[in-house]
Amino acid sequence: MYKIDLETCTFCAVTPPSNNIGGADLICLPDGNHLHIRGVNQNGLRRLLPPPSVQIVWQANNPLSYRSGQLAPNGLVYLAGTFGLGSFNPATNTVVYVGDWPSTFNTVIDIYYINGVLYGTAYDTNFNFVLVQIDVNNPSQSVIVGPLFLTNAAEGGIWNGDAGLFYVDVSFDIYFFNPDDGTSTLICDTPPGIGIYGLSFPPAGLPEYDCIITCTTDAGVLPAAGPFNVCTNNTLNFSAATQTNLDPNDVLRYVLFSNITDTVGSFVATSTTPSFVFTPATMQTGVTYYIAAMAGDELNGDVDLNDPCLDFSNALEVIWRPLPTVAFSLAGSDDVCVGGCRTVTATFTGTPPFTLTYTTPAGSFTQTFAGNMGSFQVCVPAGTPPGALTVQATSLTDAWCACP
Repeated sequence: MYKIDLETCTFCAVTPPSNNIGGADLICLPDGNHLHIRGVNQNGLRRLLPPPSVQIVWQANNPLSYRSGQLAPNGLVYLAGTFGLGSFNPATNTVVYVGDWPSTFNTVIDIYYINGVLYGTAYDTNFNFVLVQIDVNNPSQSVIVGPLFLTNAAEGGIWNGDAGLFYVDVSFDIYFFNPDDGTSTLICDTPPGIGIYGLSFPPAGLPEYDCIITCTTDAGVLPAAGPFNVCTNNTLNFSAATQTNLDPNDVLRYVLFSNITDTVGSFVATSTTPSFVFTPATMQTGVTYYIAAMAGDELNGDVDLNDPCLDFSNALEVIWRPLPTVAFSLAGSDDVCVGGCRTVTATFTGTPPFTLTYTTPAGSFTQTFAGNMGSFQVCVPAGTPPGALTVQATSLTDAWCACP
C-alpha cells in the first residue's frame, strides 16, 4: 500500500510488500483497518490491521465475484461485482448480498461517491464502458447515466472546489474527471514500477499513516586497514570507499568522529577525499578517533544529516601521534676540562623507544633509548679551545614519528 499526497504527488509505502495485500480494490475503514478485494479466489475478501501491519484479522471467500468496494456514510462497505451489489459490515465482519444488477448492464468494475451519490464504472450489454448510478436499496433499479472511459481504479472526491472522480488510467497516472464539463486533468505522474489497482481516501479522524522509507543510498565499505597511527605533521591517507550506491541527488563524504556509538553527534572533521590532516584546535593526540564514508542527499555542498536515508560505511580507527621531543641536562658543575667527560641526561616525550642522533665537539653519534629518560657521555677532545661546549640534537624518532 502506498500513501499519495495529491498536492505534491509524492508516493511512499505504508506497508511492506506482502501477498496479504493487493488485488482488485482496497477500502480504508474507520478504525484504520483496510479491506482488500481479491476477486474470486479463495479468501478473496481480507481485512488487515492498520499499516504498517499486513496481518489478516478476517477473511472470506468471494463467490459472487466482488471487484470493488466503497465505504458508505451509513458505515457499511458496499461491494460491487459481476452479478450485483453486496455489503460488508465492518462492525460484525458479515457480508450480505443486496441484489442483482438490471439487465441493461453487468460487471461493475469500480464504485465511488460523487456529491453523495453512489456511481460505478460498468459494462453495458455491448461491453462498452458506462457510468451507472446505483440504487443501494434496490440494485435492479440502478441506471446507466452515460458513456465513460476505462479506469484501473477510481475514487470520488473534490479537486479545486469541483466534485468529481479521481481515476488511474492505463499508464497508472492519476487524473481528475470533472463531470460538469467532461474534462480530465492530469494530477500525478506515477513513478515507474508502481501499478495502482485501488484508491481509497482514509476516513476522517484516523492518525496519519507513516511512510516506510525504502533506501538505496549506500556509503559502501572502507577496505580493511589500520588502526592508523598518524604523526601530526603528516596527512592521513586511506583507501576510498568501495561498493557505494548513490542516488542522483546524493553525495559521498568522509568523516572523522570521536564516538563510535554517536557518529553524527561527534563529528570532528569532514572531507571530500579519503584524507585528513591534524588540526590542533579540534583534535587531540593519543585519542582514538574513527573514520568512515558517509552518503546522503546533497545540501549546500555537503551531506544532509536529516536525510532519512543517510548511510555510513564501516569505521576504521585512527590515533594522531605527537612528534617526539628531547631536552638535555647536565649533572654537576658546568665546567669540564680538555680530555674530560661529563654525563648528559636526555629527557624524551613521545613513545619509546627513542633513536637520537646528536653532535658534540667529538663528532656525531646515534643512540637508542628504551625509556623516556637516558644518559650519554660527552667528552672534550685534546686541543679543544676554551669556551662553550655545545651538544645538539640533529635527529629524533620514537615508536611512531620522526622530528623533521
